[in-house]
Amino acid sequence: MLVEQVQPPVKVWSRLHFQAGSKLAAEVLGRLLQFALIYAVQRTLGPEGYGLVTYGLAIGVVLAPLTDLGMELIITREIARDESSAQRIAGAGLLLKLLLTLGTVGLLLPFSLSRPSDAIAATFLLALAVVGASFTEYFSYVFRGLRRVELDAAFTLLQRICVFGFGLTAVLLQGGVIGVALAYFAGDSLTALLGYLWLRRRFFNPVLRWQRAEVVALLRQAWPLGGAILLSLVYTRSAIFLLDAFQGPGAVGVYGVAQRLTEPLALIPAAIMAAVFPALTRDLTRRGYRSTRVLRARTIGLLAAAGFVVALGGVIGGPWLIRFLYRDQYIGTAPALQVLALATLPIFVNYALTHFLVALGWQRLNLIFNAIVFVVNLALCWLLIPRWGPGGAALATAISEVILLLLCGVALSRAARQRAR
Repeated sequence: MLVEQVQPPVKVWSRLHFQAGSKLAAEVLGRLLQFALIYAVQRTLGPEGYGLVTYGLAIGVVLAPLTDLGMELIITREIARDESSAQRIAGAGLLLKLLLTLGTVGLLLPFSLSRPSDAIAATFLLALAVVGASFTEYFSYVFRGLRRVELDAAFTLLQRICVFGFGLTAVLLQGGVIGVALAYFAGDSLTALLGYLWLRRRFFNPVLRWQRAEVVALLRQAWPLGGAILLSLVYTRSAIFLLDAFQGPGAVGVYGVAQRLTEPLALIPAAIMAAVFPALTRDLTRRGYRSTRVLRARTIGLLAAAGFVVALGGVIGGPWLIRFLYRDQYIGTAPALQVLALATLPIFVNYALTHFLVALGWQRLNLIFNAIVFVVNLALCWLLIPRWGPGGAALATAISEVILLLLCGVALSRAARQRAR
């Protein structure tokens, strides 16, 4: 009988630090490039034009989860459990994703056609670019399952570089909203193609063969998580849609600036969980829930500390940052920025808690919790936006994240008590 060799804790933490560090470094550099492009777009197009860009990207963010229904994290988990099944799982998932993408593009058409005539093409291209980017993300999750987070980091950075290059060219050529849309589409599509080619060259060729049992198994596990992700993205973007309905593209542009300054900070918990989740999954499978106590506690503590620092910096320095970057171009952004900065504390911790639920196989709870938060957020946006505009939208987001934190915390506390018996 073969006895599995368990790596010493020091080596495990060293590997996790390297992987999380490489992911974080790539995300930081990539987000800086992304912000530089967005800043150029904001200054060039103004609130109205940038509002149109924000709206188109938001449509894509909401529709993109329909192309995989939450498979990505499930695929990471299953590959981490048994790497010998990687080719089969990755191939089945990719074929299913391609089929779902066809249906998603069909849904995108009426959304785009419902926009004003001068925004139809840009909305379609921007949303389609986000769908294309989801394929790069799919290959990155496969790399995570193979415990090659550094490759995930490399393709994340490559995607940002490609979009930045095409986007800056569009801005310099004064291509307007449609030029920016074409730049996003070209950059995201190119990176997705390169991700597929690298997976084939470096690891294996994902066989696009319909395997009913494999596909059904993936869907059965993934759909609750896919629903949770979709609801999560909808409630973080519902403010944009309601702002557009109540106050127009200008208000969307103002809120979009605050969101663009805070949302990229999610790279911190995303980088940490990219490394922690596969390790947590393997430990749960091989040694049980109690063996992960130290890893879970350290992860939550680290994310809470990072979220607190970001929140404090945003509240104190937010108004100065808006004046420094935009002067009077985006008046009214500072209150929204301060509230969204406060929301980073529960957001950071929620990254860990929701991943813990998936590792336990409780993705249905993620769906239930996000359904509750979606309804609460929609009601809050409906009440607060007409009164406080972008600031009300930010407050709705902050309250929603606190509610999600409480729901996940109660569920995991019960899990800890049950496993301790």
